[in-house]
Amino acid sequence: MPHHKPLLGITLMLVAVATLASKDGLAKSFLDQVGPVQMIWIQFVGTFAFMAVVTIPKYGWRVFCPTPIGGQFVRGALNSTAIASLYWSLTYIPLADATAMFMFAPAVVTLLSPVMLGERIGIRRIVAIAIGFVGVVTILKPGFSGDPIGYYIGLLSGILMGCYFVANRKLAGAQPPLLSITHNALMGAIALTPFFQFFWQPIPATAAPYLCSLIAFAVVGQGLLITSFNYAPAVVLSPYAYAFIVFATLIGYFVFGDIPDAFTWIGMGLILTSGVFIAFREIQLAKITAQSGTQ
Repeated sequence: MPHHKPLLGITLMLVAVATLASKDGLAKSFLDQVGPVQMIWIQFVGTFAFMAVVTIPKYGWRVFCPTPIGGQFVRGALNSTAIASLYWSLTYIPLADATAMFMFAPAVVTLLSPVMLGERIGIRRIVAIAIGFVGVVTILKPGFSGDPIGYYIGLLSGILMGCYFVANRKLAGAQPPLLSITHNALMGAIALTPFFQFFWQPIPATAAPYLCSLIAFAVVGQGLLITSFNYAPAVVLSPYAYAFIVFATLIGYFVFGDIPDAFTWIGMGLILTSGVFIAFREIQLAKITAQSGTQ
């Protein structure tokens, strides 16, 4: 069963986002050696292989039997296809535009949470999510100058990622966290297997250390992300996906020498304001709930 510890859930989500942003920064550094689709497939297969070694001694053949299998497959498929759609959109439109569309995910969670999860959404959360999205757009300054099909694919990636967040909360507590991480990777790999072969190209030996590091980042990042939904509602955690832009900006500055401009600092301020407000609000609500429970 999920627990209500919003501060812990938010902390795990932020560390997960920072780890995944680092992973994508690493991926950017060797995309010229490994194609994006096969990179995603290798990431999921490698994550499953690593997690299987860790979990088989404790859980045995349950590692290969996701429960519930339908929900686990849907979650894995949503995760892998969301990332694949993001990379696909980059072949048509600029990175800033594609990322802006990808950050539509929290809005999708806001729309689906009452219906799919029964979570209550107040006007304050909606305003905070809107402020965070404005911050993302301020940082990215999308020009919307690319091929129109790219924007439809980019929007699809955001919708799929939002549905993935909802699926994480829906499956929270269904099985131990280690099995959730393992099965998410397994189902994601299975969902991509029929397609990755069409994009396969020879991988140079020099890319092997990068791929191993990519898998390590994926294991930690996805593990923390999935676990975070055991402690807080999806509608609370999803706005912290905006923090990805903050971490990506910092990585771009320190690793690739991209210097943030004034719009970037303003956007990061809006994103941080949104996240801090939601965290403060959830802590207050948790205190009220705890007090009412003791009366």
